Amino acid sequence: MRATSSMVLTVTLLLAACGGGSQSSAPAAGAAPAQAQGPAVTGTALFEQPVALSPGASLDVRLLDITRVDAEPILITEGKFPIQAIPAEFRLPYDAAAINPIRTYAIDVTVMDNNAIRFLSQGRVGVLPQNKSDKVTVMLAQGLVSASKDPAVELIKEFNDFEARLGGLKRFADSRIIGPEGKETAIGWDAFADETGVRMVREQIVNPDQSRSSRRFAFKDDKLWVAVREIGGGTVQLGWDKDGQVIVNLRNGQADPSVAEQAPELTRLAREARDIAAARAPR
Repeated sequence: MRATSSMVLTVTLLLAACGGGSQSSAPAAGAAPAQAQGPAVTGTALFEQPVALSPGASLDVRLLDITRVDAEPILITEGKFPIQAIPAEFRLPYDAAAINPIRTYAIDVTVMDNNAIRFLSQGRVGVLPQNKSDKVTVMLAQGLVSASKDPAVELIKEFNDFEARLGGLKRFADSRIIGPEGKETAIGWDAFADETGVRMVREQIVNPDQSRSSRRFAFKDDKLWVAVREIGGGTVQLGWDKDGQVIVNLRNGQADPSVAEQAPELTRLAREARDIAAARAPR
């Protein structure tokens, strides 16, 4: 099949897109926390719209060392801040002596309201030496259930930790063009592997009508673990437990059982993406 020069350019841009993104910032409502002496990470926690909270609500912020992808994050420090609404600002002091410039750090945020997880940060947000910044904007997703241990909530937290530590895995990238000539779909992808094999594949897709979408597939114990699809401004996320049962069904950060209908298609696409990536993995 002959690839046009415009399609080659599209694939090149897709591969560049797989390398990562940037955080956007927005002003927070209310006054900033009082300043104090010493180093601190400051930031704003945002949701897609302002949210009023109950009396006693808190913003729980953790500074984590996430250098080791094969281990649990190391807690550097944490703080609990009383808040009345989202957006909310925070200032988390830390001991400069505890920060190693060759290690990787991130901020994790949870909003507690009436003893329940009301919001969770959408992934870890990098800070300090690796990111050259002590100011962050944390986008929040709506929580699922109460603060008690819930498999779906724990899966989301574990996946967020995993994504934040992808830098510790071996990364490689490629592209492919599928479909008949004149109606080609361009797919640029990158993948991450460890000694067990391919752990994550991220795809950026440009369709024949120039519409764009993206997919992310994570694997654990040689099985599909999490699938995320972003298309048309919306996001769906599915998560599977160790027995292969779907326990996470999210649409735009909120529980939606109908998302499970996409599980067969996403499972097929994930298997195809992993097979292609595994065949091109560096030896």
